[in-house]
Amino acid sequence: MQDSMEVYTGETVTVEHVKTLSSCGARFDNSTEDGRKWRVDVARDGDTEIVTSWRDGELADLELPEWAGDVTARLARV
Repeated sequence: MQDSMEVYTGETVTVEHVKTLSSCGARFDNSTEDGRKWRVDVARDGDTEIVTSWRDGELADLELPEWAGDVTARLARV
């Protein structure tokens, strides 16, 4: 599954399902048009943990943006 959504900041975020986790959660790649990308694990209760992150294809230590909770909430409704 790959889907694009606009978040409240006006940014477009592309979300791609990577795999289902044995802990009943799922792993997703979230990327933005400015070259940032986060691979995150989302638990069934909505807790989100960064697995790794990139900027322009290079590994980078990025914090989750404020809109990450909005994306997680939308994924929970699917």
